[in-house]
Amino acid sequence: MSSGEIFGYIASALVFATFYMKTMMPLRLVAIASNVAFITYATIDGLAPIFILHVALLPLNVLRLLQLRDLAQQVERAAREDFSIQAIAPLMRRRVVRANEMLFRIGDPADELYYVIDGILFLPELQQEIVAGNFLGEFALFSDSGRRTATAVARTDCTLMALSRGAVFAALLQHPRLGIHLLKLITVRLLQNSERDARLPVAAAGMVVPLADPSENPPANRPAKDPGRPHGLFATRARRNAVRLAIAAFLVVMLGVAAYDPLYSVLSRNAAVTTWLNVATAPIDGTVEGFDARPGQRVSGSGEVGRIVNHSADRSGVIRAEGAAARAKAHLAELTAYDTRVETLTKEWQDRRTRYADGFRTDLDLKVEELQHRVALLQERVALAEVTARRKHTLRLAGNGSQADEDTATSTQRQLQASLTDTTKELERVRERRKLAQAGVYLQADGKEPEWSWRSLDEIRLEAARSARSLSEAEDEVKTTQRLLAGEEKNLAAASSATLKVPDGMTIWSISATNGSSVKRGERLFTWIDCAQLLVDVPVSETLAVLADEGTRAEVTLEGEQTPRTGEVLLSRGSTSRVTKAELISVSGSSTRKTSAQVIVALSDPVAGCPIGRRAFVTFPDISLFQVVRAYLSLL
Repeated sequence: MSSGEIFGYIASALVFATFYMKTMMPLRLVAIASNVAFITYATIDGLAPIFILHVALLPLNVLRLLQLRDLAQQVERAAREDFSIQAIAPLMRRRVVRANEMLFRIGDPADELYYVIDGILFLPELQQEIVAGNFLGEFALFSDSGRRTATAVARTDCTLMALSRGAVFAALLQHPRLGIHLLKLITVRLLQNSERDARLPVAAAGMVVPLADPSENPPANRPAKDPGRPHGLFATRARRNAVRLAIAAFLVVMLGVAAYDPLYSVLSRNAAVTTWLNVATAPIDGTVEGFDARPGQRVSGSGEVGRIVNHSADRSGVIRAEGAAARAKAHLAELTAYDTRVETLTKEWQDRRTRYADGFRTDLDLKVEELQHRVALLQERVALAEVTARRKHTLRLAGNGSQADEDTATSTQRQLQASLTDTTKELERVRERRKLAQAGVYLQADGKEPEWSWRSLDEIRLEAARSARSLSEAEDEVKTTQRLLAGEEKNLAAASSATLKVPDGMTIWSISATNGSSVKRGERLFTWIDCAQLLVDVPVSETLAVLADEGTRAEVTLEGEQTPRTGEVLLSRGSTSRVTKAELISVSGSSTRKTSAQVIVALSDPVAGCPIGRRAFVTFPDISLFQVVRAYLSLL
């Protein structure tokens, strides 16, 4: 049982005791104790409505207790002291009665209470005078018949204060001292009637109980107060000391709760030893084979505990991938053959171009040689023409030749010189073309490139580039289809058979499948746990969950052990996000409550065996009650 539940039962018992009480003063005292117990219970378990209710009720009960004590003291004073008419004067009306005038007659209805301010009234039946400062008519006012029991006649002019029957009862509610005074007065009247009927002498001073004014001294005929006699509930020192002692004892208990951490921070033996639950599911559809594990078995070695085989795995993906890979290879072979043919044509055209180029250069060489011969011949003819022209000029000067012959010779020489110049230029152009041809640039005489030097070869090169690109794309396609085929084969292998493994050292907890059973993908096969990693599921209040941060120190005492073990908070969860049995192998009994938060404590010390589900006793020594209260108030 948790400390919160202990205080809850104490508070419930105190509430039952309040209904058992017959008097208000003890009832209020027990109610205050129940308020404190409920506040403590709500603080530990984080019950905000109960905390708010009893925090509000505690000062209310204390106030009512003080009011009861005040009222008791007023009653005590009223019993010891006289009543002052000044308290009810606003409720009374003034009335004047002349001498020898009758105020009321015996047998008249009693509807008013009178107070004599001045004058003297005479009661013939009682042979009694009522002087100033006394009440009159109270006996008939409270009798069953409601009739006057005597006649009142004014001996002198009298001034009275009258209070109606309804106003009397209203004044009694507001002024308890008036009721006590009237009670004393009626008692005196009864004693007087009793003595008169017994024909015993009655002292005149005892017939009338005077009502003293607050400013006057108390009357001499009032009974003396016995100093040793107790008056009221709180009159005796012994009772007051007993109440104070009870309150002090309760406060000491509360301080003890605050000082002794485990008294409030212990979280009941509903805390349970647990660990993480690991669920093994079927990775594929198929039949379980070779599965011989049993609950409680500790797995060692490779960790293989069985396998699942699917003899009807779908091979359509592999078949499609194989077809795609075959088509890609065939297309690649076609493109490879075409690329080889293009390369052959390119080589053939390259050889043909080489032959054309060689012939072109040879032709230019012959042209250069021819032009060189022509230049040499023209140079000789120009030299001869120059000699002939000079001779013709000499003969003309000697008178042996004519001017016409000289002009003809000169003209011939000039023509030959022009031919030599043209031939020389042509020779230079041919030599330049030969030099370009040597560099791979072939120009005809008209300055254009011959068609054989570029057209067919460029087309073949373009086709070779297209063929190389297509070949590269085909090779990529073949690689892609091979990867797809490998993936489909891998998927087929994975869908056809799967090995069931558990990490080394783990413990099989439960089994849902057996050998030969057919399972679907994702279906639960078995669960396993790690007994070396033990946790404790601790139900806590929302307030304590806030304080129990990750790493907070904890002390855990397992059921059946005496020495606490060390641990620390691994995680804490509120009531809306608890860790359930889907994640833990065992949860505490209180973790199913929607109002409880949850703290998971990791044990630091190793534990022999695998005590899953054992109850535990958990405390947080570093968390004090004052921290709990402060955190609780901060959450409001």
